[in-house]
Amino acid sequence: MVLIPSVNNPWPGGGGGDAPELRPGLEEADITPGIEGFLFTALVVVLLIVVVRDLVKRMRRMKYRAQVEAEYGEDEAEFPGEITEAEISASQQRSRDAAAEARFGPTPTAPPTENEPQPPAR
Repeated sequence: MVLIPSVNNPWPGGGGGDAPELRPGLEEADITPGIEGFLFTALVVVLLIVVVRDLVKRMRRMKYRAQVEAEYGEDEAEFPGEITEAEISASQQRSRDAAAEARFGPTPTAPPTENEPQPPAR
């Protein structure tokens, strides 16, 4: 008595034993893929290797670009043509303010808001 039938019969539905005989006039070469099947399979494998290598290369490039963008952070424009604030020194800012005052006159000062402390009266 066999408790586990799949141990004695690994292929469902029978199998095992000798291969069945071919009908008359049919040879084994007629039912195999032959050299054409082998060449087609080899071509598919080579193409798959090329595609996977290209995919890995592109993914690596995207990863490096993301790392570089993360390093620069907010310094670069998010969209092409977007204007970002440039960092300038205090002397450059003073010269810009002086040039703007000479051209347009003194800048009007806005009244202080509720959260700003008021300057002391003179």
